[in-house]
Amino acid sequence: MRVIYSPSLEEVAELRKKTYIEAWPIEKQLEAHAEALGGRPEKQQQMLEDFAKIRESLPYRR
Repeated sequence: MRVIYSPSLEEVAELRKKTYIEAWPIEKQLEAHAEALGGRPEKQQQMLEDFAKIRESLPYRR
C-alpha cells in the first residue's frame, strides 16, 4: 500500500498566501493596482498572471 500526503485546505491557503507575498509584496501589489487605475494595466496583468500560476502550482485538493 502506498500513502500519499495531501495538505489540508488551510495548509494550501497559507502556502499560497506566503508565495503571493514573496512574489508580489503588498507595496508592489498596490503599485500595480494604482498604475492600472491610471491607465497602465500591464503591471497588474502580470501580477494576475503570476497569481494564476501560483494557484495552478498549489491546487486545492480534497
